[in-house]
Amino acid sequence: MKRRLLSALAVSTLTLGSLAACGRSSSGSTAEGPIRIMSIGSFESPVFSTPQIATALRAKIAEINSNGGIDGRKVALETCNDKFDPNEATSCAQRAVSDGFVAVVGGASAFSPQFLPILEAAKIPLVAGSASSGAPELQSKISFPVNAGAPGMSIGNGRLAAEAGRTTVVIASDNEGSQSGADLAIQGASASGSKMTKVTMKLGAPDVSATVASSLELDPDAVSLQVVTEDALKLVRGFRQAGYEGLITGPGSNFPPASLKALGDFAEGVRMTSRVVPTTSTDIPQVREFLDQMAAEDPKAQTDDLALNAWTGMYLLAKVLKGHKITDGASVIAAFDDIKEPIVLGTAPDYPGIPAEPDSKQYPRVPVFATVGSTVKHGKIVRDGDFFNPLEGKD
Repeated sequence: MKRRLLSALAVSTLTLGSLAACGRSSSGSTAEGPIRIMSIGSFESPVFSTPQIATALRAKIAEINSNGGIDGRKVALETCNDKFDPNEATSCAQRAVSDGFVAVVGGASAFSPQFLPILEAAKIPLVAGSASSGAPELQSKISFPVNAGAPGMSIGNGRLAAEAGRTTVVIASDNEGSQSGADLAIQGASASGSKMTKVTMKLGAPDVSATVASSLELDPDAVSLQVVTEDALKLVRGFRQAGYEGLITGPGSNFPPASLKALGDFAEGVRMTSRVVPTTSTDIPQVREFLDQMAAEDPKAQTDDLALNAWTGMYLLAKVLKGHKITDGASVIAAFDDIKEPIVLGTAPDYPGIPAEPDSKQYPRVPVFATVGSTVKHGKIVRDGDFFNPLEGKD
């Protein structure tokens, strides 16, 4: 695939889909009861919190259930907060197994290497994970990503940075996921002939001035941010206040509407890549549907890349399960294996199932390895063009 880039987390209380009732039970799902799914992620923690993912899943499930469910069966959701702790993430997966959930859907966790083996052994699929911990989610035999996730965005960010010049910088936090993202950004920049230097900062550092200063000493043409949202905001503000006028790139999930509002003019011109189209792409019916359902579920919820990715995962799962007898995780996997025609998602490239010949051998579970670029213009995220494969050259 070759497309042109035009210019570019305590476990939560039991959360139910609308009209569904679900108690914890070791008996698991049956062919008659609700279809029980879990979402594992850092929904609330001191350094990384994604409550919007839970809102997005509830919003889509409410719509599904209000229209009769899936083949007459309601969908019931439980969210499990890993608290940005690998031990908690492992406990979440163990409960998904012991309590008989049929799938794990749409979370953002940095600890999939810890919990995926548990799901693999039980044959419980992970659907539309955000790949926040990188390659493992895009390689596991029980993973069904809807897009290239964090790796695609990171490589794409390097590509965007390289468009600004041959000398670039990537800033990473002192944690494994962030470091991996930075290495992928370097890969993307190098593929375009740019030398990218990594600068590491402390995760959640209250003062980023030293990081900004050491980066500017390298006289970069562009700076790529591979950090959590809170640190990204501090860095953008820090660079602009220090007088840096060059390009800043980052993943779309770092710049939800609330962040752009907080940054004000400092955000202008920031470029980003995303798993899914920006939520400003209201020309797409599925994006309008997402926004309407989010507003109905919680008008104050953040509508960003991560929320739309989770919503897309539930949208896909409902279509995949229709017409299939679902009793356990293995039956969900069988339904995915039975996809005969690509499923139109709107928010991401059409989903054809797991490819026999993947775009990337490193990420074999990704159906279409692509990301989409956008730019902040007048305080809003504007899509730059179509999805493109950041592993390939551009026209």
